[in-house]
Amino acid sequence: LTGTSTVELSHESLMRIWTRLSNWVEEEFESAQLYKRISSAAALYQTGKAGLWRPPDLQLALNWQKKQKPTRIWAQRYDIAFERAIVFLDTSRITYEAELKNQEMLQRRMLRRARVTSIVLGTAAVIAVLFMIYGFTQSIEANKQRLAALEGEKNATLAKEEADKQRDIAEGQTKLAIERQKQVEEAYGKLEVALKETQIARDDAERQYQEALRQEQIALASQKQERVAKDEAVKQTGLAREARDNANRLLYLSVAQSMEAKSVTMDDSNLAGLLAMQGYLYHTQYGGKTYDPYVFSGLYYSIAKLSENYNYNQVKVPGNLKNKMFALAISKDGSSFYTTGNDGRIFKGNYKQLAADNLIDFNPYPNRVLALSMDEKYLVNGSDSSTMQIFHLDQPGEKPGLVKGHKGFVNDIKFLPDNSGFISVAADRTVRFTNHLTGQGKQLATLPYEIKSIDISTDGNWLAGVATSGQLIMMNLKDNTFELKVDESTNKVRILSVAFHPTKPVLVYGTEFLDKDSKGRGTVKIYNYTTENNVTSLEFVKELTGHNAGVSDVEFSPDGLLLASAGYDKKLQMWVVEHEEDLPVVMDNNNGNIWKLAFAKDSDYLLASCNNGEVRVWPTNPKMLAEQICPKLKTNMTKEQWEIYVGNGIVYESTCKSLLISDF
Repeated sequence: LTGTSTVELSHESLMRIWTRLSNWVEEEFESAQLYKRISSAAALYQTGKAGLWRPPDLQLALNWQKKQKPTRIWAQRYDIAFERAIVFLDTSRITYEAELKNQEMLQRRMLRRARVTSIVLGTAAVIAVLFMIYGFTQSIEANKQRLAALEGEKNATLAKEEADKQRDIAEGQTKLAIERQKQVEEAYGKLEVALKETQIARDDAERQYQEALRQEQIALASQKQERVAKDEAVKQTGLAREARDNANRLLYLSVAQSMEAKSVTMDDSNLAGLLAMQGYLYHTQYGGKTYDPYVFSGLYYSIAKLSENYNYNQVKVPGNLKNKMFALAISKDGSSFYTTGNDGRIFKGNYKQLAADNLIDFNPYPNRVLALSMDEKYLVNGSDSSTMQIFHLDQPGEKPGLVKGHKGFVNDIKFLPDNSGFISVAADRTVRFTNHLTGQGKQLATLPYEIKSIDISTDGNWLAGVATSGQLIMMNLKDNTFELKVDESTNKVRILSVAFHPTKPVLVYGTEFLDKDSKGRGTVKIYNYTTENNVTSLEFVKELTGHNAGVSDVEFSPDGLLLASAGYDKKLQMWVVEHEEDLPVVMDNNNGNIWKLAFAKDSDYLLASCNNGEVRVWPTNPKMLAEQICPKLKTNMTKEQWEIYVGNGIVYESTCKSLLISDF
């Protein structure tokens, strides 16, 4: 180079090395995002659809205003309603400050009243002392009585508040009990009819059996009858015996369901447990289906009554807060699980010990989704921030790694089956891949819809994503191309969740109907899919109903035998995959909406994260419930109770061999 040489630098080169410019761009993006939130809130407030802001949102906005000092010219880049946003912010601040001043004024008034009362009482006491000693004594006694009265008033207020709280709880439990009793009474009526029909069939089979025995005896006694007649009689005897045994089996299965239905409405906890256990024994002995809704309900509510606690399978995170547990991730090697929600705390728990007291980390903003790596060494958290956190679980206490790339809050995260990294979707409609070991990522696609939930096929080749606007897309992870496969927006249907079957080409998704006639109900839709030449085809199979609100999550068990759905109607439903036509097992004793489901490694437990800082742990195998009943019982049934609740023509037996017969 010489003194006359010219060196030309491109803008891109300057931007790559200009750190301060990058910081300015990031600050500008964050400032614009907050301004748009304020402007959107102001618009909703103006139309009466939202209220004024309060801390911490108000404080964050005021700090931003003080620091950035936004102008109309700057704001019009993002939203022209600058004055409306600033007025909304000032109104929120003035209203909040006015509330604080009102509280201070009320406190001053109470203090002045207390001072006036003290002066009056003191004056009265002095006058009483001047006139007579007796008056002084009475004044002291009156003062003591006043203090006692104030204390009594305080205690009465506390007692009233507690009574109101207990009354609300009791009213809620009463409504639930009334609704359940109606359902059980309807089911019990159907079972009684089935029991009578089965009894008639059994009696008819018994008569046929006796007639066949008589015919067999005649055939054996007669030496002149042909061998063919004897063989026919033996055949008919065998058929009659088989019919009798089948009728007897159906009878005992009907009796079992009847006892389970009775146990749900039984107030006597010991008798309810005996009926549920005896029904389970008959159901098992006579070849009933493993997952029977009557058996499951009878066993579960019997344990609840015997434990005197309908929340006995509840896990509460510390703090007794009313936070919503949006996310749930469960270990496939042990009994650990991770959960988080809108208070920003991330906890590790143990579902077998019903505990979740190990605080992993805390964020000052809500968390939305968790994902656990296949080797269970890394936990990824997505929140209202566009940044994701990666926790190294083998190094507790170490600060999480931060992953940027999205420009909106993260909706869902899934690890690839080969554990090479995870895929995330966000409100900015992008799909990104991230290597959790290095933190490096890349954008795979930009979609025309905001994806709410995703799942990845077992072979790792396909991604299914669903949008609340009603679309389902299939994305080929080999070349990152995607296709729209289902569009339910014209039917006023939202799609909230999606899942692949672990071993079969089956795909399910959960919906929410928005039309007035459906009253917000939700369903689970099942599809078979095929892949050919890197193209997928979907074939509708069945629609499962039962939810009275949107289906927030759907999950298959690891063994592929069970399908579970969760809804905003506080209810879980579980189907046997090969027998979706059967009634589902219903698990409806949950506090609040259910946001996320997870099966344990052996499919014997189903976890559900709910409102009120709660995670529910449901055993899926009725055998696990049955094993808990006998240790909680005091006595067996008497023969009189047996005849009343089991049946006159059924041989008496001890339900729990370790217990004595009831003597009451």
